Formats: sequence, C-alpha cells, structure tokens
Amino acid sequence: MLTVGSPRLTRSAAAAAAPAPADLLGIRTEQRGHAVIVYLDGEIDHRGADRLRDHVQALIADPACPSRVILDLAQVHFCGSSGLGAVITVWRSVRIRRRSLVVSRPSGVCRRILERTGLDQHIALSPTLRHALTRPD
Repeated sequence: MLTVGSPRLTRSAAAAAAPAPADLLGIRTEQRGHAVIVYLDGEIDHRGADRLRDHVQALIADPACPSRVILDLAQVHFCGSSGLGAVITVWRSVRIRRRSLVVSRPSGVCRRILERTGLDQHIALSPTLRHALTRPD
C-alpha cells in the first residue's frame, strides 16, 4: 500500500507504475496491395529489437507476404545499437527472401543513425509513406 509521504513504492505499486518492457515498442502491421507496412512506435532497445526481428521474420516466412516490406519509423524516438542491429537483420532477411525493404519516414534519431553508419546508402529510405508505396524497387 502506498501512503502519503512514503519514500518508496511497494512492490505492486512500483510494478504498476513502471511500463512493461513490451510497452516500450508498439508494433502494428497493415497490408496495402503489394506491400506490408510495419508501424513502429516508441523505443527500439534490446527488448524491442528482439520483438522487431521476430515480427518481421514471421511476416516474411509466410509465402503470402507481399514483395515489399516497409518499416515506418516516424514514431520511433530511441534506437540503440540493438535496434540498429535489428534493422540490419531485417534488411538482410528481407533480401534473402527476394523481397525489398523500404524505411519510411525515419524519425530524426533514426535518420541520423542510418546516415552516420552509411546504411542510408544500402537501405531504401522514403520521406513519405506514399513514396514508399509507389517507388520502384
């Protein structure tokens, strides 16, 4: 029980106050024609990186998966080294499956990481979702 003036939270109150690890990265998928869009929202830390890799791996393992995978990074406000590694793994996995990957609307944080590492020269970036959907492969 939490009382006024208490310097610390009880275990149950602390657990309720702290976000669950899964809440740090939201993942939502939408199919549009020849593309599947993976919307990411939040932080791609080591936990989120695992979830991102697993999510995309499951998508592209399905033979019915569209030929283009779009990662929408507009709502990503943190991407650590694990997140960068996950994006690289996703890019390689998509290529192995003979599909294309487009990173759409990268947030400032994501754009800087992709540019500083030179990955923007290898992974297709699109400033808008419409561009990501219509650009040639």
